[in-house]
Order: sequence, then structure tokens, then C-alpha cells
Amino acid sequence: MSITAGSTPSLHEAFLERAAQADVSDSGSNGLGAFLDALGGDPAALAYQITATREFLQDIYPITPEVTNLREIVRVAEAAQRTADQRMLFAPLLAFAFLLEEELRLDEALDVLETVGRLSDSRDGEEELATGLQLARVLRLSGRFGESRDAYAAAGRMAVRMADTHSALLSRVGRGIVLQKLGNLPESERTLREVVADAQLVGDRDIEARALQDLAATVHLAGRTQQAVPLVFRAFQLFEAPLHRLRALSDTGLFLKDLGLYQVAKHAFSVVMSGQLSREVRLRAIAELVELGAMTGDRVTFERWRRELSGSYDDLPPEDQVDYELKVGTGLASFGHKAQAERHLQRAIDLAEQHRLGERLFTAEARLKELRECHDPDKADAAPADDDISVEPQLQSTLDSLVRSLPSAVLARRSDARGASAKPKPGRIAVASERSRGDNTARVPTGVTRVGPARRNSGGRPARVSAAGELNASILGLLCKF
Repeated sequence: MSITAGSTPSLHEAFLERAAQADVSDSGSNGLGAFLDALGGDPAALAYQITATREFLQDIYPITPEVTNLREIVRVAEAAQRTADQRMLFAPLLAFAFLLEEELRLDEALDVLETVGRLSDSRDGEEELATGLQLARVLRLSGRFGESRDAYAAAGRMAVRMADTHSALLSRVGRGIVLQKLGNLPESERTLREVVADAQLVGDRDIEARALQDLAATVHLAGRTQQAVPLVFRAFQLFEAPLHRLRALSDTGLFLKDLGLYQVAKHAFSVVMSGQLSREVRLRAIAELVELGAMTGDRVTFERWRRELSGSYDDLPPEDQVDYELKVGTGLASFGHKAQAERHLQRAIDLAEQHRLGERLFTAEARLKELRECHDPDKADAAPADDDISVEPQLQSTLDSLVRSLPSAVLARRSDARGASAKPKPGRIAVASERSRGDNTARVPTGVTRVGPARRNSGGRPARVSAAGELNASILGLLCKF
């Protein structure tokens, strides 16, 4: 199988462009990837390049993860030159590509993967399969969905030939995600449900968790968010790697936020932001905090996270740029800045059209239409709202389990840092540390109303949990506040 990154430059312009943009005080490590150009070339040129690169790397401080990876590549390249076996470079190059992917330096990650493709001689199917799956994922993150779909399909065929069930299932998960991004939600859901069933059949918990998390995202986009929360929380329970668990918890927070369950969503995002995150997960969590600030009318929080996210805007994948424009546009509308909001929403439409993000395009067009139609305060007041939509039993059970799973110590430290009282507000979810039995547990106020402020109906009995009551400040309501 020939691995190629399509139109990825072969002379490492991605690295050189970043180096040219670096501040003069920068260590210059961003440009070091250009040395990869010698790999697979003339042996004499490679020997010179190895020596020059090693000497250059020795003088760089601080020693970043990128520099550490490049030093390993140089060390292995030297050994590969002695043994005439370039396949030795596969592992360190794939690790370097993964590091770049985690930092959302996607053009550079594709550049490295293209280098791996040039080194491949079809003798090591396992490494070639890993490269194909990684290439498909980076292409997907870059918004190149057609190429990503083809790369996933090629990797899947190779996995089947090699009888690698895990990789075959992983390629199907990827194809389900691509269908989701293109807006084909029914086919995405069908594909991912089949993967969940097949993963359960062979006992592959990792694939089951991955498929469940992306199935939850598809179900959420299809408007069935209450059904999505138990799915993603099950993925959270199945994942073993901390980063994967935090990613699933971030999605859980997103769904709860969209249901209007703001307090438990804030708790979830507090845990996510306190963890060791990849740049991708961190920036996506910040995007949700931007929207959460707008939904709760907290202008300070909205602007704080908006400023932090805007500083990384150019590095965001296309889908996340569209998401940024949507969230900022909606937030600005909620604070009365209609003209600015229209510009951001129009930008979201343009980007979604450019990158064929079908579902995002529908959302952006709907929000801009709502914004332009909500110029009349009387019309805004007439926005429909159901104040008595109860949370489904399965979701309530999931919320109970979720709160018990949140690390109480993390939340307690954040409260102490703000000088907050240890006593929670009445009727709110209280996450506390209980050590009388030597364990950490989460407390949930007793009674029927488990999320949000305690309310009583006309008969004096606790009211049912109302997601819609807090959703009054969600999308339509936000757009119509002028």
C-alpha cells in the first residue's frame, strides 16, 4: 500500500513556513522538521544531515518534546544508515507525527507521514497499516474528508488481509466519523452501532469505547441529546487511558450544556481543564466554556475564554474554526451585539461551505436566519419554551453515576483557590470529599430535583427536573435577546 498525503508538499514547506513565522527569540525548533528531507535520499547527504542536525539539536534550550523526538529520529537515522534498514525510522517518525497532530500542527503531521510513505517498501505491513490509519485521521482533522474516507477504506482492506480485527474496526469507526462530519447522520449512526456490536462480540473494549463516543456525538447532532449522554458516559467508563477519559468527559459536558444542565456541565469541564490534556482537547473544552458563558449570561467568562481561544484560531482545524464562529456569534448576539454576531455567523457559513461541513452549515444558516428574524422584542418573547420537560430516567441514572465519578479533590482545590465556601448552594449538585470511610464520593441533594435549583410545583411537591427551563437561554433565546 502506498502511503501519500495527497497534495502535502514534499520539501517540507509546512515546517519552513512555521520557522519563518517564529519570533526571533524562538529556539528555532519549529523548523527542524525540514531536516527530514534527507531521509531516504543520497547516503552521503544523509550522513552530513545527521551530523548537522545532531549538533544543532544539542544547542537548543529548552528541550521541548519536539526536540526530544527529533533527537530520537537522528539517533535512529544514524543506526538505520549503518544497517541500511530505513524501516527502523517508522516508529520514531510516527511518534513525531502523533506529537504534531496532538498540537494541531496538521500540515506538519501530514508532511512527516508523507516522509514515512517514501520510506515504505511494503515489507512491514504492520507499520504501514499504522501509518495508513494515522494518515486517515490527520486528513479527517484537516477537513479533507474525501481523502480521509479513501485512506480509511484502504487501511481497512489492508487490516482485513492481515486478519487485524482491531485495526479493521478502527477504520470503520473512522469512516463513521467522516459520514458524521459530512452530515450523513443516519448512515453514521448505522455504521457506528454496527461497530459497537462487533466490538462487543470480540471483546474489544477500546474499540467499543471509541465507537460509543462517536455514536453519542452523532446521536447528539441528530437532536437526541438525552440519549447521547448515557452513550458517552459508557465510553468514559470503558476507556482506560486518562486522555481518552478526559476527552469523553468533555463530550459529556458539551451534551449536558446543550441540555441546559449547566451546573453539572461546569463540574465536568472543571475536571477536564484540570487534567493533562492534548492541545486539541483543551481548545475544544475552551470553546464549550465560551458558549457556556454566553448561555449563563456571564460576560466575563465569555470574554476570558474567547480571548484565549482566538489566540489559537489559525491553528484550529476547519471544523473547530466553524464551531468558534458559531459560538462567538451566538454569544455576541446574547449580549446585544447583533452586527458583530452576523459577521461571525456568516463567516461560519462560508467556512462550512468551503470545507463541506454539512451539519455545521445547516446549523450556521439556521442561527443566522433566527438572528435576522428576531429583531422585534415581541417576537423574541414569543420564542417557544417548555418549562416542564423532565429528564429521562436513563439520563438521570447516568447523571447520578457521573457526579459520583468526578474527582472531588480536583473541584475542591479549585474552590479553595477562589476562597469559596465549602458549603454548596442549596439545591445544587455538591461534589465533596468524604473521608470518613476512606473514599471519595460525590453527594447529590436528596429529593426528586437532582440538577439545577430546587423548585416546587403548585402542590408543594418537588418539581420534575426541567432541562427546558434552563434552555430558555439557549440558542433561540440567546439570538433573540436585544
